[in-house]
Amino acid sequence: MIRGVYVAAEGMAARQKAQDVLAANLANVNTSGFKADRPVFETALQRLLYRVEGAAAQPIGTLSAGARLTTTYTDLQPGTLIHTGNPLDVAIEGNGYFAIRTPAGVRYTRSGAFALNADGTLVTRQGFPVLGTQGEIRVPRHATLQISADGAVLVDGKAVDRLLIVQGTLQKDADGWLVGNTTPVPNPRLTVGTLEGSNVNVVREMAEMIEHLRAYETHQKAIQSQDETLARAISEIARI
Repeated sequence: MIRGVYVAAEGMAARQKAQDVLAANLANVNTSGFKADRPVFETALQRLLYRVEGAAAQPIGTLSAGARLTTTYTDLQPGTLIHTGNPLDVAIEGNGYFAIRTPAGVRYTRSGAFALNADGTLVTRQGFPVLGTQGEIRVPRHATLQISADGAVLVDGKAVDRLLIVQGTLQKDADGWLVGNTTPVPNPRLTVGTLEGSNVNVVREMAEMIEHLRAYETHQKAIQSQDETLARAISEIARI
């Protein structure tokens, strides 16, 4: 009887965590280059059951303590391209990620929303330097910076560097950046004056949230049913 309560409670906790993941996705629906996370469930505390007959035991199946959310994975599918007209906004066509220097080390992103800071360094909206193949990209005062479709960085029309575009197996870190082992993309193609939007699909996220909510309510009703049954059992035992 108590096992039923534990199974339902485990299911409620898993659905609540999944809702938190989906809520974070929806909160970043307008974040340039954002990649949605997906919850991954597994069976909790699964045990093999046996039929015991004398000294012999025969497997008859498994029994679990419900489902739990063990991890999430990042959906790296590209988002929709959005034209901005800003010459320092760039989007990658096909595979590839921009390399960014952050306080935690080099991190990667699909967001190409760049700008020049007061020192003439090409930076992200958070103020982190964008990396080229030769390191951080700096522009002399009053010079004109352009980025070409092949990633070349032009200062007053002269090529001085090239954006470092990489590919590899990446996953999100605690701050939402992508991290992992990478290699340079040999011939990157960019669309200038354009940003890649989030790959979050609002309809899909809302549908999944409704699904998890209904499952949560089902687990909740299961606990209520178990509680009522236990109350009746205690009452009947007291009469005996």
